[in-house]
Amino acid sequence: MQIQTSNAVSVISIEMQTKLNDIVKDVGELPEKLSGDLISAGIIPTGPMQFLYDGITEDPEAPFQLRIALPVSKAQAEGYSGPRRVDRLDPFQFVETVLYGDIAQLEKKAYIPLQTEIHKAGLVMTGQGREVYQNYDGPQSPDNETRVQLVVKP
Repeated sequence: MQIQTSNAVSVISIEMQTKLNDIVKDVGELPEKLSGDLISAGIIPTGPMQFLYDGITEDPEAPFQLRIALPVSKAQAEGYSGPRRVDRLDPFQFVETVLYGDIAQLEKKAYIPLQTEIHKAGLVMTGQGREVYQNYDGPQSPDNETRVQLVVKP
């Protein structure tokens, strides 16, 4: 397990409060709406869709903040005047694992093993993380590549 540091990135996003037990229902078609909004505004994302988690715990009924975000150039972010949230994400330290295939397996094949490694290494999670949908071809596609990044204290 390697601790990595992210780069700063500008994103345009949709924000909501949800719970692990409700996330699929709450997210619905919001990723498609966000992509459509940016395309309509003439903005081309500079990278893949990201789900940014803040305040998340292992409790499936605990509420947390979720942002569905697309990275954009700094200039596009500064010039955007649409209804979506614009942020500049500061660098953070994280550990990562990659899931290939069905995203329904994220908890079992990505989160649980990664959290176990973090605890064994004596690292402390911050309650923040992100999923980067490096390649997404539908929820059950074997071609999916999802990077799970959990933020740890320096």
